[in-house]
Amino acid sequence: MRNQLAQIAAKPLRAIRSGRFPLSPIVARLSPRYGKVMASYRHEEEGRYDEALEAWSGLRGQHSSREGAFRHTLRAARLAHKAERYGDAVKDFSVLYALSPGDVRVARGLEGAALHAARQAQSSGRWLDACRMWETYGRVGTKPDKAKRNLRECARYVAQSADTPEKTQAAIDAWGLLKLVEPDSREAQQGLEWCHVSLARSAERGGDKAAARKHWNALLELVPGDRRGLDGLERLDLTDA
Repeated sequence: MRNQLAQIAAKPLRAIRSGRFPLSPIVARLSPRYGKVMASYRHEEEGRYDEALEAWSGLRGQHSSREGAFRHTLRAARLAHKAERYGDAVKDFSVLYALSPGDVRVARGLEGAALHAARQAQSSGRWLDACRMWETYGRVGTKPDKAKRNLRECARYVAQSADTPEKTQAAIDAWGLLKLVEPDSREAQQGLEWCHVSLARSAERGGDKAAARKHWNALLELVPGDRRGLDGLERLDLTDA
């Protein structure tokens, strides 16, 4: 009891938030919502971040103001980061960044979460996920060259296994992300061209004219006037005649 009183006296706001005061069990019974708040802060103090996030997530959608919802999401993002659930942290920080790109807390939080999420994805061989995280890191971070270098490397891994239409589409996504952060990347340009030509020809062979037309048009958007794309569309028009 004496130790509890000392904690309350030293940091009263934290003690109230985490329910470290004599009447907290009664308050929690009377207000289930505040009980979740107290549980979340208490778990965080004890380093039980997953449980803190779970309790805090139970309050989602219970805020009447935009500012309250913003603060709730910001704390959820921070707890997800502490719990090493970096993908969840990126999602929440991304929502906040779209609402308030000038908020330094949000920008730096998103940068750090994206960096950790990228590393986490790389370590488990999820190369396309890593590309997505490096693109986010490059868009909001302070080290664009680092993002480009790592995204380029991850995109290569995605492209190396592009031996089916599904994997080739994943390569298109990866090269497209690289092109977002490095518009002049010749490697991304060539990778995209190869993927669209490959998928267009495969679709033609399989009789899927809609897919073939889609990819020939995509090639022409990348390289206006490209002879391969023009010839492909001409072949499709002749078969439709």
